[in-house]
Formats: sequence, structure tokens, C-alpha cells
Amino acid sequence: MRRALPFLFPAALLSLVIPAHASAQSATATRAAAALAPRTMAAGRYEFTSTEDDGDVQVGAVAWSGQVLRIDMDRTRSRARRGASASVGTRNRRGEYILVDFASNTVRTVKPGAREISELPLATFEQIIGKALGMVGSVVQMQVRDAGILANDVGPGGLVAGVRTQQFRIIEEYNVRIGVFGMNAEEKHHRVVTDYWVPVEAGMPRNPMFELMMRSNSALAQQDATHQANLSRARSALFRGYPLKAVVTVTEAGETPKRASVEVMSLSPAVPDAALFVLPTGYTVKKNDLTFSL
Repeated sequence: MRRALPFLFPAALLSLVIPAHASAQSATATRAAAALAPRTMAAGRYEFTSTEDDGDVQVGAVAWSGQVLRIDMDRTRSRARRGASASVGTRNRRGEYILVDFASNTVRTVKPGAREISELPLATFEQIIGKALGMVGSVVQMQVRDAGILANDVGPGGLVAGVRTQQFRIIEEYNVRIGVFGMNAEEKHHRVVTDYWVPVEAGMPRNPMFELMMRSNSALAQQDATHQANLSRARSALFRGYPLKAVVTVTEAGETPKRASVEVMSLSPAVPDAALFVLPTGYTVKKNDLTFSL
């Protein structure tokens, strides 16, 4: 989704830097993630695709073994909505990739070109867009009010990547007031409907990029800690495990609804090469930092 402020940080182009003073928040985020990290994971691979109604498409390849998961991303942007049929490929030419260590709940972005490793707590990574918005408080003031959540079990969801699923739906409603340099803007109502397709039997490893893409569409609500805690509780009570597919529809008062989806397209039990999960040596490690361009 490409919008003016507050959607300054689209999921398709992450180039954020979290300074050192974020470490206190990171400690809290790490504790929050600990309860969600899987204890064991069978090895495997899958590919997933993320699409947005403005024509952006991202393709990710995921491999996991033991307590480590690796994510490699490519990106294609379609110009169809502008009257052209051409697509522009922007593959990850830098060779950057992400390693998620569930033993320590840490996300590391490996950047071979710069010989750097950016390191963040898992939960911070998944909410990085909302946290980045919160750091511009001296310029932009945001208030989330009258937030509510409705969670439903929709029923059988059919097959996703050949796996039988159950469909669940969470509806968020809240009002947002945005002020710039002390000038208050009109308060707008937001309705966010997220549908999840969760495996009935086979468990899936947690994919933080998947989570980030789903949450990016309601980044404004991440400013409200109470609402986020209530949302996590509602989701945990609705289902366990991690989805194979999610569709998010955001309706902002006076605007056309925006839709985005992310879905696992193929799933394989093939054991990945162990070398994929080994951190390179001799790299500079930057704590609480993310500068990964997709």
C-alpha cells in the first residue's frame, strides 16, 4: 500500500534504523516473543508471495532447521494500475538475507556487501513500522481511541499449499487522530479485517516477515500498547500456531478499502543445507538496527 503519512514505511521497501536508545523497548519485546517461539521445528522449505492492490508483489523463500529460520526476498512491482502491463523486477542484488534464531528470539539481517549484521529482538522486528512511527513523535502526534476487537472462527478454509486449513477472522476498529507540528487533523475511523488460514494438523514455523507484512497495514494502531496487548490475546485465544495465508482489508473513513495478502505457495519437507544457517565471521554486528532494503 502506498499512501502519504502515516504510511511512510511500506512493507515492500524497508530501510529503517533503530537507534541505540531503543534497547529498553527491545528487552520488553524479547520477553513478549519468548512465549511464542517454537520449541522444536522439523526441517523444511517453502516459498511465499505477498501482494498488494497497488500492484506490488514480493516473493520470499524460507528454509528452516532446528531453531533457525532463513528468509530470502525478491520483489516485483507491476505498473498495471497505471495503464501499463510491464513489470519491474528488483531482485535482492545485494545478497542480503535474514536469519531468525528462535532460541534467543533474535532477528539478524546479513549484508554481505557491507560486511555487516544488523540485530534486533524478534518482536521488535515484527512491529518495526509502528515503532518507527512512534519515534517521530516530535513532528507527528498520533492518538488511537475507542479501539475494539472482534474475533471469529469462520470454519474450514480449504487447502493452502496442499495443507488442510481452518479460517479465522479478527476485526479491529479504532479512531485515529494525527497532528503535525501541533496542528490536529480530523479524527478518522479505521476498520481492519484480517483473515487467517491456519493448518489443521501440520505445524508451521513462525515467519517474522509474514507477521510484519500483516501488521504493516494497521501500523497506526501499534502506537496503542493496550490495543496491541488485547489483539495478541484475542488471536491467541482464537487459534494456536502460525498461518499459511492471511488477507488484510483496511477501510479508512472516506477512502477506498485497501487489500493485501500473503500466502505460502509451496511447502517441502526437504532438509536444507546446513550452511544456509551459519552466520559469516568477520562482520560488524550492529545491535538494535535494521537497514534491510527489499
